[in-house]
Amino acid sequence: MDATAACSQVRSRLLEHYSATALAASAHLTREPVSAASGAFADQATALTWLDSERANLIASVAAAAAAGDQDIATRLPVILYDYLIWRGYVDDLIAVTTIACTVAHQAGALAAEAGAWNNLGIALTEASRYDDAVTAHGRAFDLFTSLENQHERGKALNGLGSALRDSGRSAAALPIHQAALAAQKDAGDLWEQAAVLNNLSLDHQELGNVAEACAAAEQAASLFQQLGDTTCEAKALCTAAFALQAAGRSQEAHGVCERAVEAASRSAGSPRDAAAILMTCAELLTDLTPQQWIAYLLRAQAACESANAHDLHAHTLSAIGLVYIAAGDTDQAATHLTRAASMFDDFDLLTEAAEVRTLLSMLRS
Repeated sequence: MDATAACSQVRSRLLEHYSATALAASAHLTREPVSAASGAFADQATALTWLDSERANLIASVAAAAAAGDQDIATRLPVILYDYLIWRGYVDDLIAVTTIACTVAHQAGALAAEAGAWNNLGIALTEASRYDDAVTAHGRAFDLFTSLENQHERGKALNGLGSALRDSGRSAAALPIHQAALAAQKDAGDLWEQAAVLNNLSLDHQELGNVAEACAAAEQAASLFQQLGDTTCEAKALCTAAFALQAAGRSQEAHGVCERAVEAASRSAGSPRDAAAILMTCAELLTDLTPQQWIAYLLRAQAACESANAHDLHAHTLSAIGLVYIAAGDTDQAATHLTRAASMFDDFDLLTEAAEVRTLLSMLRS
């Protein structure tokens, strides 16, 4: 065997090792029961430790597989890494590896793999607030899944497309798309996806001022997630329901739903980013909390943000803590947290938020 062939064999074995081990680690992060394939890791903490330590190598492995013509690893590894990269908030990495998967699958004529990659790319682009690009990606996924006559995956593409449209301020366009996604998932019989779409429909209705419809959709979503035992998504749907109830003037009910959300989140082994968002939402809605109770919620959210690498959410949490300290009369702590928030907003080019925080700081110092 010549040196080139030997080198190729070593590279292939290394890529297979990374792919298989990443699959075992990622099995600890999904909503599905942990399978025998996850046996290389004792628990979620050890799986995350390995993924964190090998992240750079795993990302590089996707590009290396594509360069070596290994279509299988180049398209499969980004799917395996999806849950981890979303979990930790490494959206740029997810965009990079999934873009490679789109290209490799297209060149190979692997339509199903290409469609899935476009859909995952759309989700990542929405997370990065690149909404026009996300709409394009989900549209491409929808077209491919339609050509494959895959109604179930077509419904997922529609759900992602609607979310990208709503998040870009086009809720009126998002609503009928999410309604079509719900119909597709009912035909497919996928209760989890139905719940996910219902949560999005509630958000659409809230943006459009359809309060009764928003309440009904969110309550249906929370009920389905509870039935399925997904406590993280149940808590997120309950937060959506709480906002809808608050908008309907049903504040007491909204507070009760928030308490249910916090209880559900406490039972969840979901991502720290989700936990932070749930805690932030509840702190915002539970208006009868004392300053000390508010700060306790927000400090838990801050710790979750740090664990999740959720810098944008972390900045908002720091800003919220600063506001509570102002209400409590502790201007020194308020200034400390607001200064950190302004700096983080600057780092992420969130200039409007940074300016608002600096206005508060000027008022404190005057």
